[in-house]
Amino acid sequence: MKQLFLTLLFLLAGIVLSSCTAPGTEGELNKDIVLSALERFDNAIMERDAEVLSAIASQDLTYGHSSGNIQDKEEFIDDVVNGPFQFLSISNKDQRVNVSGNVAIVRHVLSADAMNNGVSAQVHIGVVMVFKLDDNGRVALLARQAYKL
Repeated sequence: MKQLFLTLLFLLAGIVLSSCTAPGTEGELNKDIVLSALERFDNAIMERDAEVLSAIASQDLTYGHSSGNIQDKEEFIDDVVNGPFQFLSISNKDQRVNVSGNVAIVRHVLSADAMNNGVSAQVHIGVVMVFKLDDNGRVALLARQAYKL
């Protein structure tokens, strides 16, 4: 099942990458812009900030958990804000960012301290994320897939 989700995520990334037109030098994504968006995203998850999460998440977001659960934008934000799981700290290690025009693929190992229904929890998972810079200069998260290490 994990291989199916990863295959679908890479297929989505390939479709997105192949459908992008080559932009001019103005408005292109770069590693710093992507890492800034990721930092805002991680902080919004820890702070349970629905407004920031909504601004970063694409309307077409597909958010995959290491359990195999897949959520759309609305489900994802509701789960972060109202769900029983709350991230207290997030650390991204072994991070790689590949940028192609208006699309970036980020891979890292996420380690986190969290609370799950009031019980302390530790998270250690692999994550693949796909970001896109839209025509208005907004960086949007299109896809995220976590996998067990």
